[in-house]
Amino acid sequence: MTIRGLLARVGARGRNGVPGALALGTALAGGLAATPAHAEWLEGKSPHFIVYANMSEGEMKVRVARLEKFDAALRGIFKVPGEDSTTIYVTRGTDEIRKLTGQQDVAGFYKGNAQGAVGFIPDTLGNDVIGLTAEQVMFHEYSHHILLSNESAAYPGWMSEGLAELFSTMKFENDGSVVIGRPVLNRGSAMMGLNHWSARRLLLSDTNPPSDDERIELYSRGWLLCHYLLISGNRQGQIFAYIAAINKGTPPLEAAQAVFGDLGKLDSELETYLHRSSFPGTVIPADRIKASTQVTLHKLTEGEAAIMPYRIASASGVDSTTAGPLAQKAHAVADRFTGDAFTQRALAEMDYDAGAYDLADAEAERALAIDPANVMAMVYRGRVAAVRAVRTTGPDAEMRWKEARGWFLKANRADPNHALPFVLFYDSFVAAGDPVPDGARVGLRRAAVLAPADWSLRIRLAVMLIGEGDIPLARSLLVPMTTDAHASDRNPYIKLVQAIDSGADKTALAAKVKELKLGGMNEFTPLREKGKGG
Repeated sequence: MTIRGLLARVGARGRNGVPGALALGTALAGGLAATPAHAEWLEGKSPHFIVYANMSEGEMKVRVARLEKFDAALRGIFKVPGEDSTTIYVTRGTDEIRKLTGQQDVAGFYKGNAQGAVGFIPDTLGNDVIGLTAEQVMFHEYSHHILLSNESAAYPGWMSEGLAELFSTMKFENDGSVVIGRPVLNRGSAMMGLNHWSARRLLLSDTNPPSDDERIELYSRGWLLCHYLLISGNRQGQIFAYIAAINKGTPPLEAAQAVFGDLGKLDSELETYLHRSSFPGTVIPADRIKASTQVTLHKLTEGEAAIMPYRIASASGVDSTTAGPLAQKAHAVADRFTGDAFTQRALAEMDYDAGAYDLADAEAERALAIDPANVMAMVYRGRVAAVRAVRTTGPDAEMRWKEARGWFLKANRADPNHALPFVLFYDSFVAAGDPVPDGARVGLRRAAVLAPADWSLRIRLAVMLIGEGDIPLARSLLVPMTTDAHASDRNPYIKLVQAIDSGADKTALAAKVKELKLGGMNEFTPLREKGKGG
């Protein structure tokens, strides 16, 4: 694990002046101010981000530059390649986030799939949440993206949440360095409460998931244990030994007892650490953060600005009940912008989700007439052709599948580093019941590298690899999904990994895949058509 070497190189220099008070009621510094009334919709673009927000140019540059620096710091720690890009939509306050999610306790969220990683954060939290900033929410969620992109290790749920909390409070110094390990003030009441988890309970939380009331322990105690093991200077190297053990298949408790020893003693050390007056931090010097400073700004056109609220809702996810009404509302304001490629591409996605395939095809065609290199417009023309192929038979179906694959190949040529055309090309053969050519298999492997956070993609590839007999690689893809802190307690991935660890051959594993209903991850089969997503 490369974080160990990095911490050793920078000497884990303590910032003992970092406040240690974890009580709620103290606001963190570093959040961006509320959007000024005179701001306009802008697109801010850098190597790893595309940000859409109604804010001033100066604020946008600061926002994107800090995201790039955060990205560079984490990629440097975890040695994660930088081929992917994340789109971030900044909403007006948390009310918009709540409307998108339908949940009152969500301040921001992140989605990672083959169509592209995307995050949603408010411009400010206002007084809704004390001790938390909008930027902190984004850093937490983006940390998950980086952790999922690390192909060399899978992290248990408590560690994933603990590390995300640890990195969320990163401080940017004037000399270009960053500080990791500042307290997470909004977790204070949970951290100092009388009824908190022991280390043993935390370590077993993947196989014994928390109740809704207990879930905060993954964040609060997860942060504390990660901070102690990584930054305190005590028990050096143990966290890496533990990660290595569980990735080899050692049960969590057995691995913990072998690495940490007496868990009661660990509990005692954690309590002492929690009640210290201040916490140490780790400084990463500026010369070790290879962040791009290139930020280009684009003022949205009238059409782009008009469609943006509907584009945000569409990108956040729709279902069979919300897709149609959203598309209708979008058409009411955007139909007059038939000469705007961004608007037409956005409408194509909304109409495709709503099942209005002829409209989607026409809109994607218009987008391509204006912008011939528009990858997602190519994708939607291919998607529509594939849906038509599913609904026909005989030579007409073959013709439609050929048309769909042609669009996916064209999209791939336009952007070889976009995962989605690889996935859809592969799906087209499976859905058609045709033999999957080697090129499509290779493409699916490449897609998993480009979009490691897409679990449906991981499942597709794992099932393919099991069929090919490459069971160790299939297991490595599945392991991260057995440790998801948000997953159901009836996690089918755990059962499949257990079958692999029992020594089952590919025939038995194929039967297990069928039993667990994990073989139907395909966009174009009738079973998957309603849950298209994206």
